[in-house]
Amino acid sequence: MMQPIYDFGGRGADLHLAVANGFPPLTYAPLLTPLLNDYHAFSLPPRALWSDEKPPAALHLWDAVADDLLAGLEQHGYQQVIAVGHSFGGIASILAALRQPERFRALILLDPTLLLPEWWTVLDGMLADGTIGDFPLAVGALRRRRRFDSVQAAYDYFRPKPLFAQWSDSALRLYTECGLRPAAEGGVELVWSPEWEAYYFMTGYSRCWEALAGLRGRLPVLALRGQTSDTFVAPGAELFRQALPEATLIEIPDHGHLFPHTTPDSTAQHMRDWLAALP
Repeated sequence: MMQPIYDFGGRGADLHLAVANGFPPLTYAPLLTPLLNDYHAFSLPPRALWSDEKPPAALHLWDAVADDLLAGLEQHGYQQVIAVGHSFGGIASILAALRQPERFRALILLDPTLLLPEWWTVLDGMLADGTIGDFPLAVGALRRRRRFDSVQAAYDYFRPKPLFAQWSDSALRLYTECGLRPAAEGGVELVWSPEWEAYYFMTGYSRCWEALAGLRGRLPVLALRGQTSDTFVAPGAELFRQALPEATLIEIPDHGHLFPHTTPDSTAQHMRDWLAALP
């Protein structure tokens, strides 16, 4: 089966975006549009957006997402790709670049899910004893409202939510429009199902720090971190510097984990400046 691809257009070097859990590719259009004069941007969505199957009963870690990414790049014939990954898409991009570094030109991590080692220890323990279904993010995903009477009703529901407090009206409207589809029962429903979102929260990849260190000397790496991120936290940034000292690390002030959506222009500018300086 040929994997679907979302093409943002543009010209120049190929730039692939690996999205965050729950966020369809088109929600990143405000981030990528400023780059399209110099780069051709595209995204291979994760299985949550193209598989008709429910999430597997067995919990396959995020290296399975990297497998799909590499398979999609091979199917569509992409080489020398600039890999951009947000959140768990960042971890999938790290793993893909570690496995096939010759396929990639550079790696840009947008608030990657490089959790502190002690956090991974807790999650690994929950995976081992079968309590990972109690992980709060997974529980919250399954409780997410999935159907609305209309796109406008969904927008009105999302607008006051704390998660979207820093989102512009236009960014939230785009998220709402591309994140919903007609529902069989009438109205609209989430494109990214709560079951798949919970599944990704229940998996993870606790060996991500080891994988990151494995990229030393292999390709240029830029990491952008939201100053108020609850995911790639400040102590994690220090561990990042130790694991990959030659990488560039930039902090986005006054924004959190979703800064690619809340401040897309400044994020794009950091990406453009760093890419322009590559040899």
